[in-house]
Amino acid sequence: MTSCDKAENSSLCASGCGFYGNPSNHNLCSQCYTAFLKEESAKSAIALSEKLSFLTVDDTVKTKNDDGLTKKTKTERCKSCKKKVGLVGFSCKCGGIFCRIHRYPEEHACTLNFKSMGRVLLAKENPLCKADKLEYRI
Repeated sequence: MTSCDKAENSSLCASGCGFYGNPSNHNLCSQCYTAFLKEESAKSAIALSEKLSFLTVDDTVKTKNDDGLTKKTKTERCKSCKKKVGLVGFSCKCGGIFCRIHRYPEEHACTLNFKSMGRVLLAKENPLCKADKLEYRI
């Protein structure tokens, strides 16, 4: 075979750019073939993301109860910064669980009035003791 025979047997690029195509590259030239590969990878990435779109990150932990059944419980997160606290979460009397940064009432803008709560607790635990006004009562 001569070089003239090769030129006669080879075909032009299938995309119509004017260069000669290669049968191993789907009758595309090298530049059109790399563009074709980029499009295919983008299409496969989109298809993969569509398949995985129904999956969401689930912040639940499976635990076993007394019946041996597993149930999902939410993982604990800091009420201020939404950071996962895990086992070392600090609970506050206002009802929230906080991370190590927001564990103090001043840091998480706690609305609970600790002074009035303490006064009410002391009043319940320590009743007022009054002596009789009449000392010698029969």
